[in-house]
Amino acid sequence: MIAKGLFTQIIMLVVSVTIIVTFIQPKFVEITEVQDNIATYQQKRSEVLSVNSRLASLTSSLESVSSDDQRKLFDYLPDKVDSISVVRDLYLITNQAGLFYNDASFSGPNKSSANTKSENAYGDPEPYSFSLSVEGTYEQIKVLFALLESNNYPLEVRDLSLTKKEGGFLSADINLVTYAYDTTVNELDDRI
Repeated sequence: MIAKGLFTQIIMLVVSVTIIVTFIQPKFVEITEVQDNIATYQQKRSEVLSVNSRLASLTSSLESVSSDDQRKLFDYLPDKVDSISVVRDLYLITNQAGLFYNDASFSGPNKSSANTKSENAYGDPEPYSFSLSVEGTYEQIKVLFALLESNNYPLEVRDLSLTKKEGGFLSADINLVTYAYDTTVNELDDRI
């Protein structure tokens, strides 16, 4: 026969195991899941705080740029090229250099580089071609190139043809390229 004390101890042991299996173990599993969720939340929260910190830093950098510098940047690399303004600027630069202005024209967007894939997430600036034809002395043509170089927006010389004229004059046919950073929201979405 089993003593009452031993029988009670066995029953208490079975009840303890049953309580542990049915109540305490599920609570431990639930607590573990909550702790995992808390760890995931803390990790994601730190990532969000890092992104917000970077965004705040970039925003403060942007706000620290003076409006005059922002205007100069927009002049240097505009959203769109105004072909009439560029032709007018070429005319004024030619006159300032003392050259005889023959012709300046807009040749159109330069699509030859459009087929290349850019490593920049925002894309590369779009090139626009212009042609300029002038006559003058060698010194005047040098002044023209100095003025083109110090312009408010980039004018890159792609092709130059010099022809000697009578009386020591030169005729110059110049192909120039300027750029515009025309990125729309749809293009950005496609590139990202």
